[in-house]
Amino acid sequence: MADPQPPTLNSYIPEDIVLEILARLPVKSLLSFRRVCKSWNSIISSPYFMATHLKYGPRRGYYLLYQTMFAEIHESSCTVVCDRTYDRISELEPPFTHSGIVGSCNGLLCVESRGFRRLSLWNPSIARFKILPAPCLARGYRSFTYGFTYVSEENDFKIVKISYSEFTTTLPRAQVYTLSSNSWRRIDEPIPLKPDALIYNIGCNHLPCPCIAGALHWIVRSKGSDDWRDNKKILSFDLRDEKFGEIALPNSYLYYDGWEYLGLFKGKLASFSFANCRIGIWVMTDYGMAESWTLLRTVEYEPGVVDFRGCTDGGAVVIARMRREFCTLSFIETEEASHDRVRTINGGHLVVFAAPFVESLALLDGSESVQSLHARTNQGGRDLINEAFPFIKEID
Repeated sequence: MADPQPPTLNSYIPEDIVLEILARLPVKSLLSFRRVCKSWNSIISSPYFMATHLKYGPRRGYYLLYQTMFAEIHESSCTVVCDRTYDRISELEPPFTHSGIVGSCNGLLCVESRGFRRLSLWNPSIARFKILPAPCLARGYRSFTYGFTYVSEENDFKIVKISYSEFTTTLPRAQVYTLSSNSWRRIDEPIPLKPDALIYNIGCNHLPCPCIAGALHWIVRSKGSDDWRDNKKILSFDLRDEKFGEIALPNSYLYYDGWEYLGLFKGKLASFSFANCRIGIWVMTDYGMAESWTLLRTVEYEPGVVDFRGCTDGGAVVIARMRREFCTLSFIETEEASHDRVRTINGGHLVVFAAPFVESLALLDGSESVQSLHARTNQGGRDLINEAFPFIKEID
């Protein structure tokens, strides 16, 4: 008589309970557990589990500070800091030189090569990347802006690229990349701009494009209208029906002689206006309704050359202060009850943006490891295994 097989973990715990437990574990543990057995490897590698982990996995309140050098624009880095304390947790180095980060969403970073404008997706938590195919619209335009987001209804990541030429009447064109199909599609839907408008900027001032209510948002600046108030507006792109729309900016721009930025403030579409050492925080309380723009509060800051870099989930406004070849980063708390209202850290680099960051399993399959990339390019045999888990490596 054959000896009985030893009981497995699944003999004691139902599979759905196992999945619930695994979905709440950190990425480093899950990568190790893929080696336990074939069934666990299959579960953890499935798109369904990756989406479940995004929903229930550890969310520790990290923020990503993307930085680049003044003198050498290609020497970029990323710093991960904690929410509220803003203590540095780890440093990340992009897998490619001569590149910049143009978007961040659910643990994935969208990276653009400076020379060839090719895009890649990079997951620093698991040290894997994917080089994307060339877009279908590449010629005849001089400027580009991007929107990068995760569409939960489709369990898919998407990139929207808008191509345009400054100070011309050439109409912008858009295309969408979908990770699941690994392909680009041209959007035939026209962008609602006046035919005679001279566009001189579409974008969010090098900041990640805010996504809310299933739509991406950019500020469009143009010339050509008799009424200068029509020269600035918000361009939206609904990711479900893939149609463009427009939203009016707050009336504050009739009076502010400064600069404006788009972002998210506590889950709402927000406009941040800078002028006279004050930040006006306008929030759209009823999405899509221009009359619902509300001046939530005005925050003062010290005089100097400053620039908006983002907003934390807790409502702290992040500004960068330029001082010769260095930069300091201030987190200004907007809550009236905040005791430590301003927290400043020395950047040392030009901080391009600050964005929420989480660990994820995206790109676990169908991608290439950063370690193999460096092995091919003979870049010094660095220990990329440890760098695959940045949240474990402490900064001295």
